[in-house]
Amino acid sequence: MSMFKTSDMVNINYNLQGSGKPIVLIAGFGGYQEIWTDQVNYLLKMGYQVLTYDHRNMGKSERTEKGHTLQRLTDDLIELLHYLNINSAVFIGHSMGGSILYDLYKTKPELIKLSIVVDQSPYMLNTADWPYGFMNYTPENYLPETLRTPQVRETLHGIDGEVLNNLSKVKTDYPFSRKENMDLLQEHSRLDWRDTVKNISTKLIVIAASQSPYYNSDFARWMAENNSNIESVVLENCGHDIMAEIPDRFNQLLRHFLLKNRYLPK
Repeated sequence: MSMFKTSDMVNINYNLQGSGKPIVLIAGFGGYQEIWTDQVNYLLKMGYQVLTYDHRNMGKSERTEKGHTLQRLTDDLIELLHYLNINSAVFIGHSMGGSILYDLYKTKPELIKLSIVVDQSPYMLNTADWPYGFMNYTPENYLPETLRTPQVRETLHGIDGEVLNNLSKVKTDYPFSRKENMDLLQEHSRLDWRDTVKNISTKLIVIAASQSPYYNSDFARWMAENNSNIESVVLENCGHDIMAEIPDRFNQLLRHFLLKNRYLPK
């Protein structure tokens, strides 16, 4: 277990493995880096270097009342990459991790060689002309709605057994408090990345789930239609945690994307 101290003195837990070209895996709101277990194993076997980490106030990272903003989480990532001498990488962001990727495109796009966003719409509030937000969230109701934990199953069939074992242990040892991160969730919900998405200049694949309990998967099609650098894929028979529920299909898609864009391990 390795720790990195940010510029505002918060300890971030990270795990860097392998020695090839780097791939960075970014978890979502309330997530743990262990959600990427199957991807870490797969990518290491392919010969890549893999970085996972926990956001501040989550997982094995330090609990803190400061810096509960998406920009601060993005800055944490940038500082961690600088500390590890990673000047460019492939990034994969799940859920809120996808929004951190959107922010990274806005803040320091030169770090990104290729990227993958997993089931994260670029705008989470539904409006008359935007039906791709999170569940029933709207600009008028999202503040009280975020106070309620969604009563849905994130997956259709549960997640992979090895991932579940790893997650169960860290969730017990390092519990997440939704209440103590409500300020981050509410900011995350109202941020609008649609203009950023339209201006992305490197290859991005957005992977959505047709049966996600949170999003209309057509947000992925909208992204591809509004930027020729973006490719959209909608996967069937899975929920929000795509990479942990159907890891074999996800990993094959990941492999195809990396090799197609000539991001070879060495």
